[in-house]
Amino acid sequence: MKQYLTFGFVLAGLVNIFGVLGFSLGFQNELLASYYPQIFSHFGLGMIMLWGMAYISVSTEHPRASRLIFVFFIEKMVYVGTAVYFWFVMKPDILVMWNESILTTIFMVIYGINDLLFGLMFLYAWLHYRK
Repeated sequence: MKQYLTFGFVLAGLVNIFGVLGFSLGFQNELLASYYPQIFSHFGLGMIMLWGMAYISVSTEHPRASRLIFVFFIEKMVYVGTAVYFWFVMKPDILVMWNESILTTIFMVIYGINDLLFGLMFLYAWLHYRK
């Protein structure tokens, strides 16, 4: 189990880092910030990458970091909440988004699902390792 979780932590980190770099086109995609400036400003994108680095830094130490893993779970659920808020409260026009940028639309559609899946992995790891 430990090696699978180690892989999951590294994968979560790489997805955060390279997902941000890819979907933001190296921080050049201003549409992300225009759709959701509170979350996807340059600062916000940098913080997402920083969280990714934190996941990787714990990847081999996760059995001894259960409290931090719980923080990772909470952080992921916050981003799931922002995705739910974006789609169900802000109610963007997905067709307009698609016409402006397919890449941005794909990111906005998948980031909440991605965070939910990795959040559940962190929850599982926390439940497995908590003392």
